[in-house]
Amino acid sequence: MTHQSRTLIRKLLTSLAGREKNPAKQTKHLRGAVWMAALLALMVAIGVALAQQPAPQNVPSPTLRVTSRLVLVDAVVTDKNGNPVNGLTAADFTVSENKKPQKIASFSEEHAGAGRAAPQPLPAGIATNRPEYLTPPGPPTVLLLDALNTQVQDQGSARLQLLKYVDSQLTPGQPIAVYTLGRSLRILQDFTDDPRLLRLAIQTFTPDKSINLEIEDIQRQLPPPSRILLAGGPRGGGNSLAIAQGMMETIRDFYTEQVALSLDDRVGITLSAFRIIARALAGLPGRKNLIWVSGSFPLTLMKQIVHYGETPSDPNYKSVERTYEDNIRQTASFLTDAQIAVYAVDARGLVGSTVNDASAQGTNDLGLLKSGAEYGADVSNSNANLENTQASMSLVADQTGGRLLANRNDIDRAVAQTIADGSSYYMLGYYSEEKSWDGKFRQIQVEVNKPGLKVRSRRGYYATDPSLWVKENRNKDADLLTEMARSNPVSTMIIFDARAVPPPSLGDKIKLPIDFLVDPRTLSYADDKGGRRYELDFHVAAYGPDGKLVGHQDVGTKAGVKAENVAALEQGGFPYHMELELPPGRYILRLGVRDDRTGFIGTADLPLVLGKS
Repeated sequence: MTHQSRTLIRKLLTSLAGREKNPAKQTKHLRGAVWMAALLALMVAIGVALAQQPAPQNVPSPTLRVTSRLVLVDAVVTDKNGNPVNGLTAADFTVSENKKPQKIASFSEEHAGAGRAAPQPLPAGIATNRPEYLTPPGPPTVLLLDALNTQVQDQGSARLQLLKYVDSQLTPGQPIAVYTLGRSLRILQDFTDDPRLLRLAIQTFTPDKSINLEIEDIQRQLPPPSRILLAGGPRGGGNSLAIAQGMMETIRDFYTEQVALSLDDRVGITLSAFRIIARALAGLPGRKNLIWVSGSFPLTLMKQIVHYGETPSDPNYKSVERTYEDNIRQTASFLTDAQIAVYAVDARGLVGSTVNDASAQGTNDLGLLKSGAEYGADVSNSNANLENTQASMSLVADQTGGRLLANRNDIDRAVAQTIADGSSYYMLGYYSEEKSWDGKFRQIQVEVNKPGLKVRSRRGYYATDPSLWVKENRNKDADLLTEMARSNPVSTMIIFDARAVPPPSLGDKIKLPIDFLVDPRTLSYADDKGGRRYELDFHVAAYGPDGKLVGHQDVGTKAGVKAENVAALEQGGFPYHMELELPPGRYILRLGVRDDRTGFIGTADLPLVLGKS
């Protein structure tokens, strides 16, 4: 670090300390400015040195889109046989937004992992979520085994086929991370192309019944027909059937309400998991693949209320329709902002009508043989339910530029095709001619002017202004609490380095100094008379070996940077110092930074030993 850099950073620290939210802390931060500048000199190996390395062009893509309004679109181009097509130029592409042609501002042909060098090892006591330390050497692919939305028998079948893929088709340079979704998201294996580790991770996935799917199976919850019929009278009087039918309708109404609650819960957990994955991969450069192996995910929920008829034309047929389509589209847009393409794989394999199987007895709720109209309605509803679940998976895949792989029994081949898609693609960028950021969905269409070629790319985005997040988000801390949980993957939307080195004197309580250095390219700011104004939160949570939270510290700051100190900020990063008091022991620190203007979050993990533990 040069003398000029030290001087600039010292000025910057003084400027930052003067804008601390809590006035009582201003003096403390000012006294610590010189000490912190010296500490930053110790961090030169990770802080300044890495900051001076050439940064990947598209890192971090979500934030670049915020500050420059550049819309990035990754496009996979294949021939009629599904093989990738290379060697195209920007002149071969046409990009339209809401059917209006857009001028292509940036263009590149990307090959995942090409020319990527391994970074230098991190010094002791340093944590980072910089992309160069997290990005695998090949096309990043996350395999999500969805137990929440998949019947247990289909989970087992998918597991066997994925093991088959690892044994027969996995090749070096094809890194895969394995996640599983139950009531929460879990990481079974981070990115690796080691078949032994991937096999062990997939074997760790034990098929289990989904409580939600059990709740939503109304037929299994309904009482036996004999019990309903007996309720009509000891000998089944003349009106016993009518009484039994009324009781069955009442019971079904109750269970239908339970199904609605369970569906809401299941959809919420699934879409939340997608957002966690998006925040984890957002800072990694280029296109990422998410292989979603699932068996059933609803797009539309039909709740029948009051009375039931055989057809919608029956006057007793009453229904209310609720759809999850908007929620799914918004989550899909969140994924595409992170340049994630979803490949939805139907874990059920080859499926047809779900009525005509060996378990169907041909009877209705009361145990009586179904009439022709009843049976026809059941077949129609069964096929509609199948189309509904596949339509939702197709919507997520289509909106993100991926594919739906359904009605096939070769999940292993589906995985191989997905990885091939992410290995070669084109990156196009344009500045939207529509300058109003009104929050509406804007359709994107990418075409190639050569016949016989097929293009898959994101289908659009929501034109929202991220700086309005603080005003529009009612539950601002929900995502933060999720990201600070030890079990979730680290988030890369805000990039930073952190240093935590225990002090030389140790006692029963140790004040651990923690220093952050945030990449300013990943932050938003408000213009302030030629300078900049930032609003950030800094967080640290200490977890013991048992995974329990031992201690945490959360500090917010509003920092103004004068125009003459902007150069120091861009050169050295945004520094911040905080302390956490802990007893001696072994910990995993989850470190976090949130931009309070956009809600973007970055996290990193640091193993730590205090004392002789």
